[in-house]
Amino acid sequence: MARTIAQALNKNLLGNAPDWYKLTILGFLVLNPVLLNTVGPFITGWVLIGEFIFTLAMALKCYPLPAGGLLAMEAVFLGMTSPQTVYNETLHNFPVILLLMFMVAGIYFMKDLLQYTFTKILVRVRSKILISLLFCFAGAFLSAFLDALTVTAVIMAVAYGFYNVYHHYVSGRSGTYDLCDDTMCKAMDQADLKEFRGYLRNLMMHGAVGTALGGVCTLVGEPQNLLIGHEMGWSFADFFIKVAPISMPVLFMGLLTCVLVERFKISGYGHGMPGNVRSILMEESARRDEARGKQGQAQLLIQACAGVWLIIALAFHLA
Repeated sequence: MARTIAQALNKNLLGNAPDWYKLTILGFLVLNPVLLNTVGPFITGWVLIGEFIFTLAMALKCYPLPAGGLLAMEAVFLGMTSPQTVYNETLHNFPVILLLMFMVAGIYFMKDLLQYTFTKILVRVRSKILISLLFCFAGAFLSAFLDALTVTAVIMAVAYGFYNVYHHYVSGRSGTYDLCDDTMCKAMDQADLKEFRGYLRNLMMHGAVGTALGGVCTLVGEPQNLLIGHEMGWSFADFFIKVAPISMPVLFMGLLTCVLVERFKISGYGHGMPGNVRSILMEESARRDEARGKQGQAQLLIQACAGVWLIIALAFHLA
């Protein structure tokens, strides 16, 4: 509990960020005017960019917008840029902002469908190499039209959900507890949990790599692609054709690497799903399908239609 106004201001500054982070940002704010008056605007500008990158890298410690906003406001106050320039740059990037709003809203609407799709892949495909390829390719295809980070978040949510189900089953616990605690499980179950964790890690990494492979292929795959296409005057098809000599071989090599690391169990890959884990997950999947009912099936159908429309709208600039 803050006892003084100074302590309250310190607590409120940048929310729940750690004190060292707050002091670092304050140090940046003090350092920038000194650099501007000693080494000039060119070097100070590059230092400011580095400070912005720092706020992005520390996003898990503090949401980047407040800290980055303070740095941006200081740049304006110091005369390193003007409000009109900020406005013009914002206006120039407005199509990207709208694209992100459209994509994130669309994929949030379809999150149940995506979870359903990845769940079915997880419980029905028995070959580890095949399921790895499917996760990688699905991540690549979806990220070519949708937000890559959100696709990755869906994959992680599916993996966490099934691990949570199996851990509750073998530990005999209920409610919320530390899923890293295997002490209530039998030795055989602990070995299965360890193998299952490795299996899920492998799939999540394949999916994440897939989103990177697919995101570079299309005009709407990444926000920066839209900026490149806008500056070059490329349409959706133009962008795909222009980057295909690089993106397609990279995609092929990425999928080939997926197969090789699983086949030869390189760098921690090659974990399998224990048989009793699969049986529990299939029972859970069947229970969810039954609970979904006709109304849930209708929701998945509408989400699938929305997904088709989203892809068409982005591909032909109808969005």
